[in-house]
Amino acid sequence: MKARIAMALCVFFLIATLFPIKVLGNNTSTVARKAKLEALLEEYIACCEAKSKLRGSQSAKIRHSAMRSRMKAAYYRKSKAQLVEVMLENNIEPKAYKVRYFLNDRFHRSLQAME
Repeated sequence: MKARIAMALCVFFLIATLFPIKVLGNNTSTVARKAKLEALLEEYIACCEAKSKLRGSQSAKIRHSAMRSRMKAAYYRKSKAQLVEVMLENNIEPKAYKVRYFLNDRFHRSLQAME
């Protein structure tokens, strides 16, 4: 009887100590993933801002593209926290092409909502 109680206490102790470690591990990976998504978003904003500097071009198409890039950069800056949270909810992998696809889709949806 004492052996069973001792065994149950050992099992209980192991569960009590190992379960919080697993929860903390998941939280750490989420924080790291969020940081990667934020870094990729900042990188894309920097690309849009660099492209927006071409507003003085002689080409009408390049000026139009530069203005759109300026609008994108402003939208992403304004909605940064919300976009990162939605990316986390939708399990968007922190890969540049996936983040850019998601961001472009959100930007175009916001334009359609204004129309």
